Amino acid sequence: MIINTPPLSVKTVSVVPALFKAQLPDTVRTIRFAIPEWAAVHVTAAAGGAGRNAATPQQIRDDLLGQLKPIAMLHTSVHQLSTPEIPPNTVATFVPDQVKPTFASEYQDWKFIFYKQARARLFEFFERATGGMPEGHVGVADALIKGEIRGQVGLEGWTGSIGAPSYRRTMDALVDPQGKVMFWDTAFGFEATGETFLRTTDMILGMFGTKQDRLYFDATAFSWFVAFYPDGQMRVGLLG
Repeated sequence: MIINTPPLSVKTVSVVPALFKAQLPDTVRTIRFAIPEWAAVHVTAAAGGAGRNAATPQQIRDDLLGQLKPIAMLHTSVHQLSTPEIPPNTVATFVPDQVKPTFASEYQDWKFIFYKQARARLFEFFERATGGMPEGHVGVADALIKGEIRGQVGLEGWTGSIGAPSYRRTMDALVDPQGKVMFWDTAFGFEATGETFLRTTDMILGMFGTKQDRLYFDATAFSWFVAFYPDGQMRVGLLG
């Protein structure tokens, strides 16, 4: 699946186990400074230096994680790194959790969803819509407009030829104004109420000049979606 979120840049912070407690505030400050810039931070422990007061790798990992929550979490496969290799003596790698990167887009009336949560929702949606995340170099529009879906096609065609009233009636019939709608812009996720989506849906249909696939879907019951190619081809799907 094509996901255009840039990989995290990589930084390294070295700690001395025997001095870890004394240097903890400075270590936390350094990591906090790096994380919002969409970076992963490897924390390495200098070899040797064991002593009565030396912190163990588990203590270093746990103490730092406790200080860094909720802005950082331990690295998982959700985040890609610009340099995948893990340095020797790494005791923990921290990545952004509840952080909005400075370069993320902003959309009026849409709230940014933190990355781990947005990815989890996207995976759950594709499990419902197609049976799982598409493999290979496949974009959102290819998977949902050209591919087979587990449901019915409610409306499809080109935004220039589909009448706005027809599109509006279709979405009015599908969208719960009190529910949640997620927007995935190929890199990050955003959320609004169904009411907000319906209020702006005519503008969404007529949004010309975009250079990326767009996907909007029911984030409460995963019962519908609307996907757009940049050239205006679109499909509304009803999921069983």
